[in-house]
Amino acid sequence: MVLLPAIRPAALVVLLAVLVLPLASGAAQAADALHDLVAGLAAGETPTPVLVADGFQFTEGPAADADGNILFSDIPAGKIHRWIVPQDRPATSPPFTVETWLDPSGNTNGLCFDRNGLLLACQMGEGRRVVAIDPQSKTIVPLAERFEGKRLNAPNDLWVDADNGVWFTDPAYERTPADTELDAEAVYFISPDRTTVTRVADGFARPNGIVGSPDGTTLYVTDRKGGMTWAFPVLGPGKLGQRRKFNDDGCDGFAIDDQGNLYGTPKAPLVRIWATDGTIIGEIPLPDSASNVTFGGPDRKTLFMTVKDKVFALPMKVSGGG
Repeated sequence: MVLLPAIRPAALVVLLAVLVLPLASGAAQAADALHDLVAGLAAGETPTPVLVADGFQFTEGPAADADGNILFSDIPAGKIHRWIVPQDRPATSPPFTVETWLDPSGNTNGLCFDRNGLLLACQMGEGRRVVAIDPQSKTIVPLAERFEGKRLNAPNDLWVDADNGVWFTDPAYERTPADTELDAEAVYFISPDRTTVTRVADGFARPNGIVGSPDGTTLYVTDRKGGMTWAFPVLGPGKLGQRRKFNDDGCDGFAIDDQGNLYGTPKAPLVRIWATDGTIIGEIPLPDSASNVTFGGPDRKTLFMTVKDKVFALPMKVSGGG
């Protein structure tokens, strides 16, 4: 048995102070970290997003192209629009230009560019499928329409990994039991060669937003109806490990920055930001509940948020993706 020297009470107090101080400092830093992410924001200030586009029915699924322009869905209108990045001024400085990029779109929701420059889209309408759209010709090619011979529910959101594999959620929004062929609202994987569709996770009330960590080792899936977000270890192409609860927010959409911080749209008029350990870094207030969020602009340092019939933007210090 090893005998430890006795510690005097005064020395014990000093020792405890030394041990607790870093924890207290860390908590303070976490509470004030929002100004480390948002450009031009002083400690304690509240971010103020800029309105950059409006006049739509319901915006969703923002994604940045190679030039940083933002493509987004107007689901009820059945259109995809493109917000053009200003070339001679900051991204959030007016005037702004928005054009109709695709009409009809098949009532697309989530959008994401793959590693070949194709725009991948979740068509929630009658197509009920995931498609690839050629940006030049606007040719549409189906990637996933059925699983084990049964029609998908209503593909909602998607994320493309470094190997060009596609992970997507398939909730049953706007579907009646009589119009539903599958036995679950689940997450699926489309192989990089686009030949195989695999169910990789189920057990959700209503899966919605999905995104992977910058290093591709973690997949985040939110259960909108279930009111929580799950983190899965990615074990390989189309293979996930045991899920763990990441937070108690059922979000609509996600983005992630290059530091691994997760940006989500819970059922509140704001965007909430979590660190990799699930602690809340801060919140970006909005006039209404946001549907989705992504990074764009030429340097990917502008955060774009789709909010009902509008699109907002906020300059950031960090860059990121959808």
